[in-house]
Amino acid sequence: MTPEPDEGGPRLTPLPQAEWDEFLSRLVDASGGPAHALNIFTTLGRHPELFRRWIGFGGALLAGQLPGRLRELVILRTAVRCRADYEWAHHEETARRLGVSSDELEALRRPLADRAWAHDDLVVLQATDEMHDTWNLADESWAAVHGLLGDAGTIELVMLVGQYHLVALALRTLRIELERP
Repeated sequence: MTPEPDEGGPRLTPLPQAEWDEFLSRLVDASGGPAHALNIFTTLGRHPELFRRWIGFGGALLAGQLPGRLRELVILRTAVRCRADYEWAHHEETARRLGVSSDELEALRRPLADRAWAHDDLVVLQATDEMHDTWNLADESWAAVHGLLGDAGTIELVMLVGQYHLVALALRTLRIELERP
């Protein structure tokens, strides 16, 4: 069964600024101000308690122990696999700042075998794909990831892939639109 295509506008519109609670207002201010408010934040802000807890979890992953470049490769690969264009748009520039080349960005959109990836990148990207495809890691894949990242890093990788599957599901199901310039 294939998912229904994304059609129509957002199922929930972003909250207007007049309805933002203190937490959302502070977050938006820290992220560049109301003119740069992200639709994902102002939409999920319709459930303030869940939004606050989700932001905390996501923030912990973004400030975790995985190297930033590796983290962004995983996020972008998950965005590709989940067809979450919004997520790609918001992480592409961060990935560039952290050293992901234009060639690598383009390669993330194709089968991994189409490019000669660095060893560490390939181990993590293959694990990302495997978790997407099987919702698990085979023992051999686990050993490769664990050998590279250790206990905490492996847990963080699994949680990062899961988090961005959740984000993709929310973005696509709620039809959250990319902000217009």
